[in-house]
Amino acid sequence: MKINILGVKIDSLTLEQVLNKVEICLNSNGQQQIVTANPEIILEAWQNSDYQNLINNSSLVTADGVGLLWAAKFLSLKSSGHLYSLIQMLVSGMSLVFYPEYCKEVLPERITGVDLMQKICEQASKNNWKIYLLGGEKKVAEKTAKALKAKYLNLKIVGAETGPTIQDTGDEAQETNNQQQIIGQINLTNPDILFVAFGAPKQDFWLKHNLAKMPSVKLAMGVGGAFDFISGKVKRAPEIYRDLGLEWLFRLFCEPRRAIRIFNATARFIFNIVRFKHKISNLK
Repeated sequence: MKINILGVKIDSLTLEQVLNKVEICLNSNGQQQIVTANPEIILEAWQNSDYQNLINNSSLVTADGVGLLWAAKFLSLKSSGHLYSLIQMLVSGMSLVFYPEYCKEVLPERITGVDLMQKICEQASKNNWKIYLLGGEKKVAEKTAKALKAKYLNLKIVGAETGPTIQDTGDEAQETNNQQQIIGQINLTNPDILFVAFGAPKQDFWLKHNLAKMPSVKLAMGVGGAFDFISGKVKRAPEIYRDLGLEWLFRLFCEPRRAIRIFNATARFIFNIVRFKHKISNLK
């Protein structure tokens, strides 16, 4: 089942269900692209129809962020007016801390990109699947590969590259010789799985335009800042922050320069969700 949040369709799946689909994909002959959608990605797609279409046509779209669990539940509630909506917003928001199961009635689980990536690597280590890491800042992909190999002893990582500099639009016509070279390098290693850390939406457009040029890759996924967390370049929030849905607050403390991004992922996201709810209510 798909859940519509600001026009983006999120798969209502648990992590276990997603991993089952990953295994099916790796044992098939097709190519699949996963998008881990967070509030920032939802807002970007809300304003960018090309990006929205890309996400909605992807094989799997997971809910990366408790904000999406809240939004899905809030949007599912019937409302008879603005005041009632405000009460619903406050109650559902408070439930994230005091009764998280309430907000999991529509989207059952938050599946972060970094957690999903590591779980797929765990699967790969047991199934002899080959992995290629592409993106991140200088040497981060290599450090990520080292950390993953230390954690999953039989994991086969056949390449770890910073990768090409790409344009914001992801326009295929602007592909550089460097991009062609890295695609050729990937094809020489014949990976089954490709993780790309260019940041959204660059990584998703790049995969859309180039996945077919890498025929051995059966599963491709944009992972944003996952390499930074796994490599240890950026400290991840303690588990208690993640469980309470306050990972954004920890990152604000550690990286104040992210204040605008965090504002977009919280206040601006909530504002647009409320507007969206009233809009779809008026259309009924």
